[in-house]
Amino acid sequence: MDLGFETFGNATILAYDSGSPVVVTDPWIRGAQYFGSWTLPYTVSARQMESLRQVRYVWLSHGHPDHLNLPSLELFRDKILLVPRHRGDRIASDLRQAGFKVQDLPSGEWVQLSARVRVISYADWNQDAALLIALGDKCGVLNLNDGGALGTRARLRRQLREFHTRFVLRLINYGDADMMNFFAESGERIKPTAAHPKTLGYDYNHLLKRWDGTHTAPFSCTHAYARTDSQWASAYETPQEAHAQGFNPALGTFIPGYFMYDALKDEITLTPMERAEHVFRRPEEFGDHWEEPLEAGERAEVAAYFRKFEHLRDKFAFINFRVGSRDNVIDLAGPKGVGITFEAPRKSLLEAVRWEIFDDLLIGNFTKTTLHGGLRSLYPDFTPYVCKYGDNGRAFSSLELRDYFGAYRSAAGLQGWLDQIRVEGTRKVRTLLSANRGVYLFARRMYGHLKS
Repeated sequence: MDLGFETFGNATILAYDSGSPVVVTDPWIRGAQYFGSWTLPYTVSARQMESLRQVRYVWLSHGHPDHLNLPSLELFRDKILLVPRHRGDRIASDLRQAGFKVQDLPSGEWVQLSARVRVISYADWNQDAALLIALGDKCGVLNLNDGGALGTRARLRRQLREFHTRFVLRLINYGDADMMNFFAESGERIKPTAAHPKTLGYDYNHLLKRWDGTHTAPFSCTHAYARTDSQWASAYETPQEAHAQGFNPALGTFIPGYFMYDALKDEITLTPMERAEHVFRRPEEFGDHWEEPLEAGERAEVAAYFRKFEHLRDKFAFINFRVGSRDNVIDLAGPKGVGITFEAPRKSLLEAVRWEIFDDLLIGNFTKTTLHGGLRSLYPDFTPYVCKYGDNGRAFSSLELRDYFGAYRSAAGLQGWLDQIRVEGTRKVRTLLSANRGVYLFARRMYGHLKS
């Protein structure tokens, strides 16, 4: 292939110019992630591995380990890692300290990577980033991965429309790529949203219309649960064939799996992938022994970690960690009775706290979460403030949060302000609706039909 790209793995795009690999995105090619809870269901072929060894640049969208994958990055020690410039600069700083070659990518600036391949990247306040890859002057590939180009959609859409062929790739699934291991105070499991499958084709219809795209495909949604204590979540994984259901071919081209695109021939070829062996491994293989309690110093360490998030003090009375069947309550100053109990194994909990990657503990879905005092979700007041703005954005106090959002709003202008209102409003509506499961599911179905 002279000029074009291919997809494989989870959120991996590999672009070629003059037959040579130029840039790869979010390469997860080996290892079980989220403390061993996620694996890749398909193998990476020998041909693809050889191309990865020859690539010049690696673009990293955000800090989740199915995107920024440290075991896989060892293959790219001699390459240049392209990192979107975020407030807090954590990813770029940590990678430099680990000895990698890092090039910052300011938002909204084209960077020429080869004679016919250039990229433009946009970072957003959710600590995610979007990438537009230009292959010559006729093909544009928009990689949204897990995000939505918050605050920058209007500019990116205008830039994408300059191309005749416009690929739009984004995470779309039933909802099993987020925390869903919730329990009521009675101890009964709360069925996740993924237990009520939606018509995914409607979302792809909406994606193409929203971005004025011509082509789309499943992307950033390829994983399998692999720990015995997260095996329950396998029932909610999105089957490959579900993605095409409800898609309207009048809106564009839907590609049902991995593929190669030859930009000069304007030709799509599906890529057959070999299934990887799927084995459920016990938590003990990753050092997690559910019967182990926290020691006194470790309890203080966990408490100190959560007390630095100033926003939590206004929203929660307590956060409790049940480790080894023992409760470890962190008293906060929020509304009486409102709190969260996380039941987690000692080793993974401490690693999540010490490495400041708490979202990884949640997404692994072996941690059990009980919501107290009328809470319906970890959004909008826990997950974003701890995992996004805090762990990655380094904004912990009210003053730091003000400066954090101010910097992104200043860069994004009116679009950023409107998107922030939209996101916060959507989260609040979903939280209110979730109080009545039947009403919520009906509203979701109607919204899907309206989008389609």
